Amino acid sequence: MADKQALNATFYAFRKREKGGVLTMTTIAYLVLTVVSFGLFVALNWAAVTDYIAWYGDLVARAAEGGGQPDPAMMTPPASVMALGPIMFLFQILYYVLAAAYEAACLRWLVRGESKGLFGFSFGADTWRVYFTYWIWFFLGVAVFIAFLIVFGGMIGSIAAVGASGGDASSMGALGLFAPLIVLALLLVMAYFSVRLAPAAATSVARNRFAFFDAWKVTKGRFWALLGSFVLLFLMYFVATMILYGVGAAAFVMGVVGQAGALGSEPTPDEMMTLFMQPQVLIPLAVVCIAGLVGYFVWLIAMFGVNARAAALALEEGKITAEA
Repeated sequence: MADKQALNATFYAFRKREKGGVLTMTTIAYLVLTVVSFGLFVALNWAAVTDYIAWYGDLVARAAEGGGQPDPAMMTPPASVMALGPIMFLFQILYYVLAAAYEAACLRWLVRGESKGLFGFSFGADTWRVYFTYWIWFFLGVAVFIAFLIVFGGMIGSIAAVGASGGDASSMGALGLFAPLIVLALLLVMAYFSVRLAPAAATSVARNRFAFFDAWKVTKGRFWALLGSFVLLFLMYFVATMILYGVGAAAFVMGVVGQAGALGSEPTPDEMMTLFMQPQVLIPLAVVCIAGLVGYFVWLIAMFGVNARAAALALEEGKITAEA
């Protein structure tokens, strides 16, 4: 087994490689495919989409007019919108397959230095390994949620039962003291297991087989390094997002204030819509949305990079092996 190397994974995805721009092109392809699939959904369900827009616009207009409490029947979306459930489910499956193909493409490049298919996209074995990894995470999440309810509910019931049998009202004080500690302990356990299994998709790509729980081997002895990388990336993303939306909100307010003089004391919904469509108002919103989207994908690729680095090092150190 090779000597253990430093993880140094936080910015691993952005290291200089022989071929540049691979992840950028893959990300652009993913956005194009996502937009096309969304456009296809809208085109196939245009009548329901227009019904929804009309229904929502009517609700906004009634609220602007101050017409009192709305009729409960008006709060229910049109029947055509309610009937979209099955096709929305199918398109959701399509979206997650696209997401799995995108993550697989990024991990394949970061772990193995391979770029297959069109702009890195390939709906081969790696994509389905990542896709089934999503399902494992989903069922683990459900199991953890149920366990959380059972443990927390059992603790609360036990404390309440002891207090009731002893006629001691101070048991509620004990509940107030221990409940946060119980929640904190459960959250810490969840965080530990989440970090230890975080490189599951990257491990499957690295091993050329579905190997979700082999991530435990990958992260052995690297928990704190991985946790540090994840926390740092989350903090950087949070701070950057707050700054971006703060600047965007200020520009938006200035644009609205600059145009508000043209409105009367009681503007109509149409006048408000016209105001929001002015360049002084619309452009800051568009810039913030685009910058936010770019920032999100930079953060997402950085997270992929942390997991890819852990899996790649595990291969080098012999913790896991790749199958032909």
